[in-house]
Amino acid sequence: MQIDRLISLSRLSNIHLGVIPISGHMATAPMDTFTIYDDTLTTSENTAGVTVFRDPRDIAAYMELFGTLESYALFEEEARTQLGEWASHYRSR
Repeated sequence: MQIDRLISLSRLSNIHLGVIPISGHMATAPMDTFTIYDDTLTTSENTAGVTVFRDPRDIAAYMELFGTLESYALFEEEARTQLGEWASHYRSR
């Protein structure tokens, strides 16, 4: 049901949803989660806690990482197709 909800959300004009396929090679993969708020604030969460970044060099590094991850992602109909396949897989279990 959550995957179906993502498919629905991906159709909204104010949402740009990308999904990264599980298969395939990625030269870069994040080891933690991060949020880029704007060009003045980024946070990174790991098992030790949350780190706040305000230095433009740090933010630029996360922007570059985001761009790399975005290049691996599927968007629009390709993303909906991938999400639909995942949903079917989990429903069959």
